[in-house]
Amino acid sequence: MSSHLDTIPDNHCLNCNEPVSGNYCSNCGQKFQPTKLPLRIYLEDTVETLFNVDNRVFKTLKDLFLKPGKITKEYISGHRATYLPPLRIYISISILYFFLVIITESTQVFLVNLSSDQFDSSFGKLIQTSMFVLVPLFALITRWFHKKRKGYYVEYLIFSLHIHSVWFVLLSFSIITTWAYSFFGIQEGSFFDYLVSGIQILERSLFMIYFIIYLKKVFENSWWKSILKTFGILFFYLITLLAVISPYLYIMYKDS
Repeated sequence: MSSHLDTIPDNHCLNCNEPVSGNYCSNCGQKFQPTKLPLRIYLEDTVETLFNVDNRVFKTLKDLFLKPGKITKEYISGHRATYLPPLRIYISISILYFFLVIITESTQVFLVNLSSDQFDSSFGKLIQTSMFVLVPLFALITRWFHKKRKGYYVEYLIFSLHIHSVWFVLLSFSIITTWAYSFFGIQEGSFFDYLVSGIQILERSLFMIYFIIYLKKVFENSWWKSILKTFGILFFYLITLLAVISPYLYIMYKDS
């Protein structure tokens, strides 16, 4: 069977027909291989592709959670091939979070001392939509706290996407622990009630410490400046968050 491949010279890319001088095409990036692929080469390429993707995912998540600030600083400095893009990380983790919100019907994790039956699934959708506004606003707030630092807004946006990705993972754990109350019938005041509450307090405390380290690593502040800016950024962000969701809360209580 003849095809257009028969007319392509041996030293030309099979994908774009451009001359190739190395192992990869400089025009389209395709690996330079013979026209007829043996099964061994095909399997090697498949395994290599799968493990490269898995390695990127594993390294991205490992550095994001265990090395605060490294992934953001590396990405800003141009070392991007090793990690997943910030937006892809954020969207993937946020989808997982809102999936948990839907299947557990536990949107009360956003506010304290409010039972889950006071909320409906539209609240989760509201937050999901609002985050696409809040993430850029969080970047603006962070940039305002670093006015003396030279840098593009996109650097703060990358920082915001990474921080929100971590935040959504912590909220996912809160969703699961909240769901455990009803599923296992945990009684208020019991040992497991205090245990779950302690875990949630620990999560919030670890996030504060994580944020301080992250801020210091990325923007190279002193420890005291990092601590003060952490509280300042989160305070203004909380006000922004409440301003976004307050109309919904007003309507909910008005109709209840």
